[in-house]
Amino acid sequence: MFCSACGRELPADAKFCTQCGAQTGSVAAGVQPPPAAPVTPGLYRSRSQRMVAGVCGGLAATYGWDLPVVRLITALCMIFSGSIIFFAYIVAWVVVPEEPYMYAPPIAPAPPKP
Repeated sequence: MFCSACGRELPADAKFCTQCGAQTGSVAAGVQPPPAAPVTPGLYRSRSQRMVAGVCGGLAATYGWDLPVVRLITALCMIFSGSIIFFAYIVAWVVVPEEPYMYAPPIAPAPPKP
């Protein structure tokens, strides 16, 4: 049995998920949801939270920081440190890979109606 909220595998008699705390219960028609996509650890440039290259979005997502705060600190450091932080941002843009795409598992086609 898998948790419908986070996809973690659970014992058959579990009533709550040990990872996220969601209530489990019997899944309709005995169909279990597929496990969640694996999370790859590491620093990636964000695809969805980007203004220029996604470097600040990736830092905020990786370390759990607030995105506007990361952007504000980066902008202030670029202004007051000369060009050091600007060049560090450019290097991170080139070196840090983009976040991988997370594709949803394929959905089985509906049976034809009689």
